[in-house]
Amino acid sequence: MRKAIPYLLSVLLVVAVLLSSIAVWANKQVTNTEYFVKTVSPLASEPVVQQEVSEKITQAVVAAADIDGRLGTYLPGQLDFLAEKSNAAFQKLVMSLVGELVESDAFRSLWSGAVRLGHVAIKQVLTGDGVANTVVAGVLSLQSFIQVAIDALVAKGAVFLKDVSFIGDDYSIEFIQPETLQSVRGWVEVLQKSATLLPLFALLLSGLVVWAARNKWRGAKLVSVAWILGAASVVAAVRIGENIYGGTLGTGNETPLYVYRELTNGLNQAGVQLFFVAWFLLVVLAVSHMVKRKSYESTR
Repeated sequence: MRKAIPYLLSVLLVVAVLLSSIAVWANKQVTNTEYFVKTVSPLASEPVVQQEVSEKITQAVVAAADIDGRLGTYLPGQLDFLAEKSNAAFQKLVMSLVGELVESDAFRSLWSGAVRLGHVAIKQVLTGDGVANTVVAGVLSLQSFIQVAIDALVAKGAVFLKDVSFIGDDYSIEFIQPETLQSVRGWVEVLQKSATLLPLFALLLSGLVVWAARNKWRGAKLVSVAWILGAASVVAAVRIGENIYGGTLGTGNETPLYVYRELTNGLNQAGVQLFFVAWFLLVVLAVSHMVKRKSYESTR
């Protein structure tokens, strides 16, 4: 039975490495707004995200402008086609201006600000710190983006848009599903404690494996292998999570998946780095053990 203890502890160590890595990463994403903004901000240059934002802004502006309705009150029925053509031309103009907006530095600045507000709402919902707004949590408001587009259109001569109000309407894109927030709500306190205790537990298990093994070299090797498997499990968990999360998203709602990829990129890289570090340590242990063994045999 004693011989099996180091192996059982090694299995626990693999699980501890996996869970501690995820806990530390998740806690940082939930509690650190600056880190979250830094992680998600690069999505402003992602074509898929730009396309979704462009479509949302264009739909909002065109619907609010209501060119068909405005011209329909002045044109006789037989000239309705002019209103349709005018609406199509206006939509084309809006798409052109919005296309320029999403590729500008101003858009990236607006994106970072909106992401910051979105994360503050998420943190309030998950931690209960401040007034939790469950309406805006997990979504990125497009109000500031729309206002910039309106200002550009007014400058082009569409002065009637000055009287159009977008306040109170829901113009946003989802970057974290509400279901995801609800599923982890209430576990944040456990997560914060786990982010501190699980890494310590993994280190403690590493020492116990070496202590429980009769042969310290074998114990150190078991520890290295456990860390290798734990690191590989982290990378695998990121991939599996992406497939599961992607399967829950509807068609045309790809932004949450891109956010997931950006958020888990750091976790994935940490897993890869840990994997190679553990392999390096295993090789060093093997070489040192081999040298020590040959030295011992040569002195006999």
